[in-house]
Amino acid sequence: MKKRVYCSDVDGTLARQGYYLTEDTLALVHEMVDADINFTIVTGRFLSRSLPVMQQLKLKVPAFCLSGALAYDCANERILKVWPIDPAVAKTVAERLQSLKHNVLAAVYHPQENRCKLCFNWVKNPQPFPMDKVNELGYLHDEIVTAENIIPLMEEGQCIFLDMAGDEGTMKTAYGLVRDIEGIKVFLHESPHNKGLWVLDIVAENSGKGNAIQWMKEYMGAEESVGFGDHYNDLPMLLAADIGVTMAEAPEDMRKIVDLVLPATPNCVPDYIMAEEGLR
Repeated sequence: MKKRVYCSDVDGTLARQGYYLTEDTLALVHEMVDADINFTIVTGRFLSRSLPVMQQLKLKVPAFCLSGALAYDCANERILKVWPIDPAVAKTVAERLQSLKHNVLAAVYHPQENRCKLCFNWVKNPQPFPMDKVNELGYLHDEIVTAENIIPLMEEGQCIFLDMAGDEGTMKTAYGLVRDIEGIKVFLHESPHNKGLWVLDIVAENSGKGNAIQWMKEYMGAEESVGFGDHYNDLPMLLAADIGVTMAEAPEDMRKIVDLVLPATPNCVPDYIMAEEGLR
């Protein structure tokens, strides 16, 4: 049997019933992990929002958040690697996005503290959320810092991810401002879980979910990679995988170009993996 690495999106893919994982899903993943199956997650969530999932799943291998811009060592509980955006490019992106007078977020990695800070410009409708995850050095993961202009905050570390969310018109305008900038990947999509909310994610050219699964395959010395996702932002990972797998609820055009579509069952991802690995 080939040595495989399995990389799954979380929301809408592994977490089929909403934001949280069910007890049944957790039990199946625990069985896979105990059997030394190389299973991990690749999610767009912040690290502080990904850590509870990694811990619930009891993952042993590296996991990814911020759409593949950050790899976390689950075994040693520390940030393993980040993929920074070139500083000059990040500055240009931030200047253009902030010109829209809309909320912009930048995840900035601080190497000496081995953590990210979340830099917001809070133009309107601020919605601060509490962070309580502390790293191995005692620093708070995803500490929120705010400024009218986030560029000076970005220059204090390495910007690895930029994000905006809003209505379709504003996000398409933002996309038009940055899509042709060299050195980045730009993803625009409507949230599958919040209709009418559009999300713009920006990572370095050598980053993203597609890079994450390729890096993971090499890091683990695997012969084959399998990626699972349910929406357009997962497509780079599914196309980069040796086997790209999507959900029955995925958009029709996405279902047509992947290798496999799973049935609309609550635990279709772990069920598929366990069958492939001979555990069922």
